[in-house]
Amino acid sequence: MQTPKLLDNPHIVLTYFAIPGAAERVRLALWLGGIKFEDVRIPFAKWPEFKSLTPYGQLPVMSINKSAWIAQSNAMLQYVGTLVPSLCPADQFLQVQEAIGLIDDFERAWRPSVSLALEPEKLGYGITEATASFIKGSPELNDTIKSLREAFLDNEMPKYCGFFAKMTENNGGPFLCGSKPTLADCCLVPLLERYTLGFVDHIPMETLDTYPAMTKYLAAFKALPQIQAYEQYLAGMPHA
Repeated sequence: MQTPKLLDNPHIVLTYFAIPGAAERVRLALWLGGIKFEDVRIPFAKWPEFKSLTPYGQLPVMSINKSAWIAQSNAMLQYVGTLVPSLCPADQFLQVQEAIGLIDDFERAWRPSVSLALEPEKLGYGITEATASFIKGSPELNDTIKSLREAFLDNEMPKYCGFFAKMTENNGGPFLCGSKPTLADCCLVPLLERYTLGFVDHIPMETLDTYPAMTKYLAAFKALPQIQAYEQYLAGMPHA
């Protein structure tokens, strides 16, 4: 497969589910950069038949100028950075990449509690005699997920919110790398917003209230005209 050439006005099709998830950082970067794209959101019911068409059995996928699909949201994010250099300025490249790495560490700290809820057997639960009762939906597994998420809120959340607050302060804010949003902010904002929506079991929607620097940061990002336009777009979607 040939790598798509960079053009001034590429035709981009981004395909994912009708949730934020792994594609949201890419969507935000495209909106911030003013890059028009087709935002295709497929129903979960259609995923089984669509899955075999993707390169690695995963979403999101992106097509550029009708090229074959490319996968991996971080690759897509960096591609958007080449189209919109202000989202990853050359003189801040390492700073932006360092922030993205830290954000990915933050997400990895959360991920076990999600994997345990969705696919406990892949973590060894329910497949041995000792964990035979720890099957999906069981009280034993639910108690474990609850404890894991509470531990995340007690230990990982304050640690990483402290890192992000200090990074923002050291760089002059209001964003992670200074006065203008970058690819790093496109990565962090969806993760923080997850903890304010009240739809995740055992995560109170007031979780971020304990971290005023993070609520201020989130508000600054959401006040950007491009992001307000995106939210209006979402509000007009049937199942946004």
